[in-house]
Amino acid sequence: MATGIDPGPVVDRGSRWRTIGTLRSGPGSALLPFGWGPAIVLVLVAFVDRIEFSLVAAVLPQLQAEWGFGDAVAGSLPSASAIAAGVLAIPAAYFADRHDRGRIVTWVVVLWSLATLGSALAPTFLIFYLVRVGLAAAEAVDNPASASLLADFYPPATRSTAFGWWRTSAYLGGAGIVLGGVLADWLGWRGAFMVMTIPGLFVAVLVSRLKEPERGYADRLAARADPSLEAPTPSGPLAAQLRRLLPIRTLWFTGAALTVMSLSIGGLTFWLPSLLQRRYGLSESAAATAGGGMTLVGIVLGTLVAAMATRRAVIGNSLAQWRVVLGGGGILLGSVFMSIALGMNATVVFVVLLTVFAFFSAFALPTLTACVADVVPARDRGLGFGMLQIAATAGGAVGPLLVGVVSDAADSLTVGLVPLLPLLAVGGILALLAYWSVEPDARRVLAAAAQEE
Repeated sequence: MATGIDPGPVVDRGSRWRTIGTLRSGPGSALLPFGWGPAIVLVLVAFVDRIEFSLVAAVLPQLQAEWGFGDAVAGSLPSASAIAAGVLAIPAAYFADRHDRGRIVTWVVVLWSLATLGSALAPTFLIFYLVRVGLAAAEAVDNPASASLLADFYPPATRSTAFGWWRTSAYLGGAGIVLGGVLADWLGWRGAFMVMTIPGLFVAVLVSRLKEPERGYADRLAARADPSLEAPTPSGPLAAQLRRLLPIRTLWFTGAALTVMSLSIGGLTFWLPSLLQRRYGLSESAAATAGGGMTLVGIVLGTLVAAMATRRAVIGNSLAQWRVVLGGGGILLGSVFMSIALGMNATVVFVVLLTVFAFFSAFALPTLTACVADVVPARDRGLGFGMLQIAATAGGAVGPLLVGVVSDAADSLTVGLVPLLPLLAVGGILALLAYWSVEPDARRVLAAAAQEE
């Protein structure tokens, strides 16, 4: 029966080019059936994308000096992401559930590399803004396909690590802030964007070599079914997919928590270099280095610790419940350290406390994203992550705008960051509410995978 779905076989289809993610056998293959190669490639895709995206925060003073817009308008720049995600995320997810995801990601990377070059050549702020919308549109298409691929490359036991690094790259704007500050001082803001076109094209070549795994392979492996016997049931119409996804309570709780976290961290990372310049008197490059370094060190260490801590359950009856506790608790702890940091006048103390905030908040990245993959069936994961993309991108776009509006009203960027604190607390509580639903939701996915024999 024709289904319109192209899941792609596990074995080589005769192409000598697509060799990354070849099925392995022997010791350890149950945990890493395809090795770490696919995760490395997809992390690089997200990493280069976020570096380029965060260049705006690093060169914001130069942009404002050239085009003369205020903080409220500056805070609206990330809103391009929300616009693009809202328009394209669901169609992109629908497409990802039915076609070759590796090829989708390859073309997306090529397109956002061209958008990066377009940012450098923009003659007016309006054109610059429209190009940013195009860049965000490319990311909205990439996210569901990449997340679906990771879930099929890695079974539940190793998903926290794979998704942790992938989600971390989305918050590693710190590297772009550091790099952008240095490049802007050296080449100007246009030169900074031009330089970032090169790594984008290099990553496009890498991802074009990624094999397409069979949908649901890792789930059947975890369910102790024969993973090679049969692919999942076709996704069916979009309405049928939505009917399967909407009753999943864990998806609601973890998605809402990640959205609130995106809003808070997006607002902080966008405005942090400007805050360090205005309040603490740092130069543009020093502010970019300090702010970006805080994000890099805190988030990378937090992700590593959380990924190692979720190898076995410490609290709860299952690994899934322990992930929820660790992710939600990390967000709550992080909000405490951020509230203390905003009251500090010493630059070093302020940066150290924000690094600790980033460390604990990053616990949510590997834990909650892996939970989303665990509770959504393989045939619907593109759509599931597409819905999550809409919410998280909207949060990330609203955060900088919220801070900018409050900053203009209060004439204080520090005051502008205060509304993020209660939002972080709400996000932590929402994550913890998934404790009672995540285990039965995950069991249903594995049970369905086992029945596909």
